[in-house]
Amino acid sequence: MKPQTLKTLVGTAAATVCLLGVTGQAANAMPVEPISDWDYAIDSFNDGFNRGTIGANSGYEFYGMAIKEDTTSNSILVALNANMPLEGQSSSHADDGNIGWGDLMFNFSGDNLQTANTNRNLFGIRFAPGTDSGVGVGVYSDVEAKSVTGANSGFESLTQHRKKVLKKKGTATMADLAQTDSYFAQKSRPLTSIKSGTKIGDVNILNDLSGLGLDFGQFGAIGNHTFGFSFDKSLLPVGDFVAHLFAECANDGMAMEGEFHMAMNPNDPNTEVPEPAGTAALALLGLSFVGDRLRKHRGISA
Repeated sequence: MKPQTLKTLVGTAAATVCLLGVTGQAANAMPVEPISDWDYAIDSFNDGFNRGTIGANSGYEFYGMAIKEDTTSNSILVALNANMPLEGQSSSHADDGNIGWGDLMFNFSGDNLQTANTNRNLFGIRFAPGTDSGVGVGVYSDVEAKSVTGANSGFESLTQHRKKVLKKKGTATMADLAQTDSYFAQKSRPLTSIKSGTKIGDVNILNDLSGLGLDFGQFGAIGNHTFGFSFDKSLLPVGDFVAHLFAECANDGMAMEGEFHMAMNPNDPNTEVPEPAGTAALALLGLSFVGDRLRKHRGISA
């Protein structure tokens, strides 16, 4: 277990992954077991800074994020547990009177965040209304990310945030990653939102998460709000990823290390659909770097 973070994959369901050769030829579909469990990334409970307040009394405290591959609908489900509602928080310190959620960024490239952003190798999900995102609600590829902390009286860097939290005797983390992890630039404004990108799909807000097996409570996550959204699984590559999400002020943030598997064949729910050669190649490029990161975080020798 990573010393500052907690990541738990609940249950024992596993998937057999279809691999594509380096020639780009798709392998034949093969049987798999359903992927039915939530993957959780649990953040520090005392690093959501709000004008000198952290923890349960802070309106910006993030508790955790969970992601699930739903094989029935071939969708990715995302759930968030935090003190901040989907609509964000009213604030006279924000240029538009509201501090909202940033956009959820997925990085399959194997590069750190700054490099992936420069190369426009990020995927982004704008799910919240009324934010400072540069795009409408939806799923985007070829994303260039930006920081909107300046317009929201937010932090100039993760280093600044960490120092403020430490003075309040809190512990600043990014859930699955240490806040000091080299994945993030430490002295630049955090990349919170999509600046531009190519829209490739839509987002569905999940108003009812009951019956989906979601349980943030098992980790003691007590955020005032739990909500979620979903999107088509085929919109993102397969393979290892790092995903991250900030409040627009960067008063708190979370990251997750995870893996997406092949989409299921709608005509035969027991088989996978081979991915297009280009998508598979992108995922394979990141396996070495991200796989090495995962081994190091979990204390596994290469």
